[in-house]
Amino acid sequence: MTVAIRPIERSNLAALAQIHAACFPDEAWDSSALATVLSMPATGGHIACDETGAICGFLIEQCLGDIAEILTLGVAPDLRRRGIARALLGDCLDRVTARGAVRVVLEVAADNPAGLALYQSFGFERQGKRKDYYRRSGGPSVDAWRLSLAITRRDSP
Repeated sequence: MTVAIRPIERSNLAALAQIHAACFPDEAWDSSALATVLSMPATGGHIACDETGAICGFLIEQCLGDIAEILTLGVAPDLRRRGIARALLGDCLDRVTARGAVRVVLEVAADNPAGLALYQSFGFERQGKRKDYYRRSGGPSVDAWRLSLAITRRDSP
């Protein structure tokens, strides 16, 4: 699937809240929460849109100094496994590298093997875990793997 990636605009927040709720039903961020997160210093985000302009997914990151953190990444459940998350993550890594990041960190739920596989395919490595980090309404909380990626700077030709 070909997607266009562009910065998040305020008018996108309702659609992003719907995607976030579908991806993270136990800890969904509404439009207001997304606006608050995006207003934090050095925080930005991008959306992936299909050929019709419909929003398929999004990624929000914060880049403070030489460390960037992926705060959330979500793809509409019916559009997964089409390269959307990979495109968003690749775009994010390019942007934070250009801003001076030398390391990117994130947390991924231990019960999310697809997410873990995606991050590992980019070279992220496990750096520890946060016990019972993610709440689950139908059962016990789930640990989060803390992942980290050292960025190798690319010199200009």
